[in-house]
Amino acid sequence: MKVLLRADASPTQGTGHVMRCLTLAEELILRSHEVLLLTNESGVDWLESIILDASITVVRTTQHSMDFDEILGLSPDWVITDSYEIDADEISALRPGCHVLAIVDGDDRGIEADLYVDHNLGAEDGPWRKSTKDRLLAGNEFALIRDAILCQRREKPWEMKGRIPHLVAFMGGSDPTGTIVLVAGALARIDETFTTTLIVPPARRQEVEFVIAGFPNFQVATPTTELPVLLGAADIAISACGTSAWELCTLGTPSLLLAVVDNQRESLHHLVENELVTGLDLTLEVSEGEAVGAIVERVTSLLTDRAKRENLSRRCLLSYDGLGKERVVAALEAIGAP
Repeated sequence: MKVLLRADASPTQGTGHVMRCLTLAEELILRSHEVLLLTNESGVDWLESIILDASITVVRTTQHSMDFDEILGLSPDWVITDSYEIDADEISALRPGCHVLAIVDGDDRGIEADLYVDHNLGAEDGPWRKSTKDRLLAGNEFALIRDAILCQRREKPWEMKGRIPHLVAFMGGSDPTGTIVLVAGALARIDETFTTTLIVPPARRQEVEFVIAGFPNFQVATPTTELPVLLGAADIAISACGTSAWELCTLGTPSLLLAVVDNQRESLHHLVENELVTGLDLTLEVSEGEAVGAIVERVTSLLTDRAKRENLSRRCLLSYDGLGKERVVAALEAIGAP
């Protein structure tokens, strides 16, 4: 089959939509399907490197656009969309010219599709329309995890790799909220001994370096294609509760996840409720001092409480088997070409 992926990215929008599509592309290519990515010029260097290295045909377009004639002119059997911004009616209008799979997060936005994917924990219990629920692949078993993450899994991720614990802090592919500055300041206040890699977009680097001046165990890295390796080296992770949340759960890394925008709140709630991570909702009206104090308390607990780390890790590994993309592509193949 020929499958066209439609998603965009930018420093302000973030990178998760495109990364989810590229994860599906891995499995589609493995099964000998032809894959095209229709996307904008993101302006995010590391993401563009991943796009160019993927074995797919890349077609550039305007951000958030959906050109009916352009897409059907490419003759896809399936169009996979991942966007909060592309008009729902324009996506729906692609049918019956091709099949449509819509990747969504808690809201189908009125899109009429052949299949829907919501890989957020607990998504299967959401208030879906009946017509959507009948065609919905939902919940953690459909978590879209790329191969570069899967190869970093280890048997006992709650055990520290070395004598001194290593933390990795990562606030998403572009950190549009600048939360890494707050996190860096909080980590600098923790009394325990540890090393840290802070993954910082260029726009925030100067602020972060000012905050951590005088802390030799802290290092700053630019967002990179080598992120899976950095995450694999972490004994503990601090991350925004976006696409990377499911990657950390699949790794079983004991983590503090932060809701930094409203659409991350529900996922964070389910993860904390199911004892998969520790969490903090920064979308609530809390002062900077309160947020820093809460981060210090939660990270200190992860550093010092082995039983807590083991419980979180084991529950993650039981919930996330890394086979989500295989299940999604199998569902596409079961329907086949139009």
